[in-house]
Amino acid sequence: MKFLYIAAEHVSGTLALFREEHRRRGDECRFVTFWHSRWDFPDDICLNLPFMPDRSWVRGLRDSLRALRPSELQPSHEMPYWRPGNVERSLFALRDSFIWPRIERAIHKFDLNSFDVIQLDGGLDFTRDARFARQAIRRGKHVACFYHGSDLRTRGIIPAVDEIAELRLTSEWDLLDFDSRLRYLYLPFDTSAYPEREYRFHHPVRICHASRNPHKGTSFVEAAVAELKKRYEVELIMLRDLSHDEALRHKYECDIFVDQLTNAGGWGYGMSSVEALAMGMPVVTNIPENMMKRLGENPFVHAATDDLSEVLEELLNSETMCGNLAKVGRQWVCERHDVRAVGDQLYSFYQELGWIAPNRP
Repeated sequence: MKFLYIAAEHVSGTLALFREEHRRRGDECRFVTFWHSRWDFPDDICLNLPFMPDRSWVRGLRDSLRALRPSELQPSHEMPYWRPGNVERSLFALRDSFIWPRIERAIHKFDLNSFDVIQLDGGLDFTRDARFARQAIRRGKHVACFYHGSDLRTRGIIPAVDEIAELRLTSEWDLLDFDSRLRYLYLPFDTSAYPEREYRFHHPVRICHASRNPHKGTSFVEAAVAELKKRYEVELIMLRDLSHDEALRHKYECDIFVDQLTNAGGWGYGMSSVEALAMGMPVVTNIPENMMKRLGENPFVHAATDDLSEVLEELLNSETMCGNLAKVGRQWVCERHDVRAVGDQLYSFYQELGWIAPNRP
């Protein structure tokens, strides 16, 4: 089998992990991106397309056009759809016409029409009319979508893609309440990259937080650590404006990781927490009740904006408890997020749909 992943950008390192897992199982896999990762994740086939949101002026124009969309009452319990205004639709059509010759050259150069399964990261094809994926369907191929949250919350499902998608995946728990067709898939991670280690506090104790997403509650983390500094030897390590490799190096030298406190940009935890757990440190985050029921037993330390200082203080007072949490957390990540476990789940979906034989690995 040949698997092709199409993504605007290589955001969290998962595209390379999926590729290697497919290859480990004896399949072919490539991934195509529209532009190079802002966090310097590796490319496979990078098209370097013009007029894309890696340019600040394009992002500004996109946000302005979004404000001009026709206002429609969208039920809060339903998945939003992309419904552009006339100007926005025309500009996308113009852009797609301009970039299509470059895409066609890549299709022929890399024989992209030969792939059996097309997975659209964020539910996004090369063009808004989903012409490549629709052509693949007409040739008897299969199309899957993997939604990450921000793609739906700010843009919505693209109807041309939704009409042909046969498998819809997500790593965001809150999206499951919006669309019963979504299947949950844990984000893959290479747990072998971080061997188990003995847990010991640094002095001062290092509390880590990644502030890339403005909805994580960074100001509350800063305030809590500032308050704790009055009574404890503690410092805040803020991961901001770093390449992914640089961020990992800084994170690996920390003792406690704080993910998010507000659930405004998605529920619970993301890849930053997965990395921290694999490195062997406790993770503090906010897990909503609905997500907790689905997630089951887990290693996360729950905190909210109004009690973060107290939660962190309890951890600072017990290195032993932190060490136990670190050990349990690493084991949990190996069971849920290790790339081989995620690959098993993904291939079970393929088998359910009849894309692959039921007895193959």
